[in-house]
Amino acid sequence: MSHAPASRPDDGPLNRLAAEKSPYLLQHARNPVDWHAWNPETLEKAKREDKPIFLSIGYSTCHWCHVMEHESFEDAATARALNELFVNVKVDREERPDVDQIYMQAVMALHGQGGWPLSVWLTPDLKPFYGGTYFPKEPRYGRPGFVDLCRTLHDLFRKRRQDVEQQAEQAATWLSRRGGRGVAASAGNVETLPDAAVRGLLNEFDSEHGGFGDAPKFPRPSTLFLLAHEVARRDHVGARRALETTLDHMWRGGIYDHVGGGFARYSVDARWLVPHFEKMLYDNAQLIEAYLDGAGLLGRSDFAVVAKDVAAWTAREMTSPQGGFYSAQDADSEGEEGKFYVFTPDELREALGADADRAIRLFAATALGNFEGANILHWPRPIAETAAEENLAEAELRRWWATARKKLYAWREKRVRPGLDDKTLASWNGMMIGALARLGAWTQDASILGAARAAAEFAWRELWRPESRTLLRRWREGDARYDGSLDDYAFLALGYVALFSADGDPEWLERAETLRARADALFADPEGGYFFAAPSPDLVARMKEVYDGAMPSANSAMALLGARLGAVRIDEELRMKSLDVARAFADEVLRIPHGYPFLAAAVLEAAEPPRQLFVVGAADDAAFRDLLSRAHRAPMPGRVIIPVTDSRRAALEKLGVPLHGKSPAADGSPVAYLCEELSCREWP
Repeated sequence: MSHAPASRPDDGPLNRLAAEKSPYLLQHARNPVDWHAWNPETLEKAKREDKPIFLSIGYSTCHWCHVMEHESFEDAATARALNELFVNVKVDREERPDVDQIYMQAVMALHGQGGWPLSVWLTPDLKPFYGGTYFPKEPRYGRPGFVDLCRTLHDLFRKRRQDVEQQAEQAATWLSRRGGRGVAASAGNVETLPDAAVRGLLNEFDSEHGGFGDAPKFPRPSTLFLLAHEVARRDHVGARRALETTLDHMWRGGIYDHVGGGFARYSVDARWLVPHFEKMLYDNAQLIEAYLDGAGLLGRSDFAVVAKDVAAWTAREMTSPQGGFYSAQDADSEGEEGKFYVFTPDELREALGADADRAIRLFAATALGNFEGANILHWPRPIAETAAEENLAEAELRRWWATARKKLYAWREKRVRPGLDDKTLASWNGMMIGALARLGAWTQDASILGAARAAAEFAWRELWRPESRTLLRRWREGDARYDGSLDDYAFLALGYVALFSADGDPEWLERAETLRARADALFADPEGGYFFAAPSPDLVARMKEVYDGAMPSANSAMALLGARLGAVRIDEELRMKSLDVARAFADEVLRIPHGYPFLAAAVLEAAEPPRQLFVVGAADDAAFRDLLSRAHRAPMPGRVIIPVTDSRRAALEKLGVPLHGKSPAADGSPVAYLCEELSCREWP
């Protein structure tokens, strides 16, 4: 199998980005544009030469970033203009989300929307005076031609410098005010947030296809996380329907890779058929958890199969030899979006032989196709209906497909694979560590749990700096770099809490608390909430992030972390700090509550009495492991699972975990205790 290379195979000299590690920056290492990385030397150069900065932000699997590169950044005439007019800076948004966040806010304020590639023009002191997203080389789509725009902006900077600087100063002031938000102007009751968020989500629920809103349609696992809490709390009928419909239609749709596993980032249509084919680690980590919630709460064992299939894709294609998880797979291969993933009927016949006719029937594959003359594989109807139409038992159909997909996978592997972004990010790894830890405990699969442990050790070994007590964000090819942001601390800590619940090792709990305490010290705002980044001379503002988009916000993650660590130790002060995070943004989140589903779920866990499920026994006892697995399969989102063995009891008590009275049965057999509202009983 072959992957598209990180750097372009084009002829031409290498520019200074060739010295970088980011796959996105390396993609531009042979551009004729005189690119600089975002660093002190570059920023000093802009000031010394008194030149405006053209800042281009994207990521390696971004389709429109590839388009703009091919049209403009690989073009010699465009490059000459850029090199003459600006100091040109490339930023990988996944390496420097703090930089991206600032200028994305500026562009959204200017145009009402944002996206990538993000194109922003800055004064030499880093203040934005114009910006947008993709600009075509020639005028079209109602957008100006890129070079014409560049010359206009440069002329403005030179001939109307005072006006430009005044506008840039206003933008920087607005960013500082926006970034400093977090003190609620009213005493809004954030404990109403969960109910309000669920109502808002159900108002947008697509009852036919699942999901929320219209095309393009994103999985937004944060919404599924909140719905799972509502089903567990009070068997909310609307939440149950929305959760099941969405999970069922997503995995049957083309957004799921039925041959190789893993979910694409989003669907361009409302029925989940045509994906934007890139696969992101963070989506798949969250969706493992969502499908486990669906399996436990809805009695859908097939949803657990989906979770295991995503984990198998992660192990096979997204895990480094060192144990960390890669970031993403591209949508494009050989310059075409989706080419790797789609099939014509003739290709299905070549790959499957005698099984092809059934596959063509089941996937409704045609000569015209459903995507640019080829077919995105999907299950148009539920598996049970499909099996009945084929006069097969459902289990028999699943066995047939398991064999057929292996043939398809082997045939597909002869193609050129999409590009792989093989950097390792602390925050995204934390999310996958947590998902695999839970799945490994659920299934008692030692290899899955082992993968979570290996990634957790990798992150601590390569990214945590004990001498300065700081977490670095990114690792690639032995190079660890960039101070971690709030999301890195919060999501990695949540991963360690999940791993502790899976195997009971107190060291995971200790690491989680270390990260939480350092996040408090580095990012907490005494006025309320958390800043995304620590103070830095290369940031014109410190921002606060609270909206739960494709990924939960860092503030929401900190709120959940405090709720869960507080529940493990029965630390009411810590749990109330989680509510304080929500209160800091009360005006904002209560105005559009369904935009903050992860925060709403954190509020539920912090506001309700803590629920602890202790599983006590001997680590080498199969009955103990079975009981622990049953605890993880129990449909109780919001509870914390605390494994207790004799060899670890003292360490847990030292960490503040209350173990009084939590002992195995008299005959040594394992026992589980469910503790809530200050009383405990044997479980189940």
